[in-house]
Amino acid sequence: MLGSIRRRLAGVFDALDSPPVRAWLERLVVKAAAVGFIVHLAVIGIARLFPDLPQTLFKGIDESPLHAVYTPFSVILFYEVVLLVFALAASHTGEIAKQYQIISLIVVRGVFKDIGGFHDLENWLAEPAAVRAVLFDMAGAVLMFLIVTGFTLLRHVTPKMRTPRDLEAFIQLKKAVAVLLLVVLVTLAAVNLASWAGLVEQLPAVLGPQPIDVDLFFFPRFFEFMIFTDVFILIVSLAYYDRYEYVFRNAGFVISTVLLRVSLSTPKPYDVALALIAMLYGLAVLGVFACFAAIEQRRFNVQDAGPGGPPMPRPD
Repeated sequence: MLGSIRRRLAGVFDALDSPPVRAWLERLVVKAAAVGFIVHLAVIGIARLFPDLPQTLFKGIDESPLHAVYTPFSVILFYEVVLLVFALAASHTGEIAKQYQIISLIVVRGVFKDIGGFHDLENWLAEPAAVRAVLFDMAGAVLMFLIVTGFTLLRHVTPKMRTPRDLEAFIQLKKAVAVLLLVVLVTLAAVNLASWAGLVEQLPAVLGPQPIDVDLFFFPRFFEFMIFTDVFILIVSLAYYDRYEYVFRNAGFVISTVLLRVSLSTPKPYDVALALIAMLYGLAVLGVFACFAAIEQRRFNVQDAGPGGPPMPRPD
């Protein structure tokens, strides 16, 4: 029965991950980001032109036009999270790389939000605390970009170690988990949007306490689910990848994800610093894994070649 459910969910994943659906989703994201940006600018313009309107109509709306950049970035970030779910079935290192990309984009989005929060852009130096926060986030975002680049490079140069076991069932399981995670993602997004729009006064107790800023709800909760997902995948993967280097790598990635989750609830400027530590740890783990895999591959090639014979491929 469980095998049948796994195969059905894997079929749903394959249908959602098809090129036509991907193309449709990309067009939808572009349109939603553009419309959101224009609507946000229009609302800000109305609030500034008609300050006597009831304040309840524009509750929580910042009157700085730069703050409108926050809306399309939020749409793009949601799309990146969807891509993270799809990456779960393809590659563990690809999923971790996508996590790092999402965190870096969250920091970039925060820069626009902080700049839009200046009381007077003409005299922005009069707010030294806000300036330091913006500059720190800008520097942190660039360092994150650098780490993501290094992580991606390591992904492509790391030798691929083969396994004699059939991975079809494992791949189907990861696809099934990805579909379930996608349901969680959509649910969290709907609850977060409803809370932001004031349609619900209090978030469900099962999802945790009501945050001071409702924007702090979605990503921390989703990364909590990612932690449990990664741990589950780690446990199941032991039946297919029981080698020491794979176990250590996957466990190290879980630690990195945990630190990323903690950074999302950490006050500035320690949030960016903790996220950088999490990414550097993941980069170090992947770097050591790549060296270990290269040494093992070279050793197996020498053994398979034998005295005077050509190297023969050997399952790992």
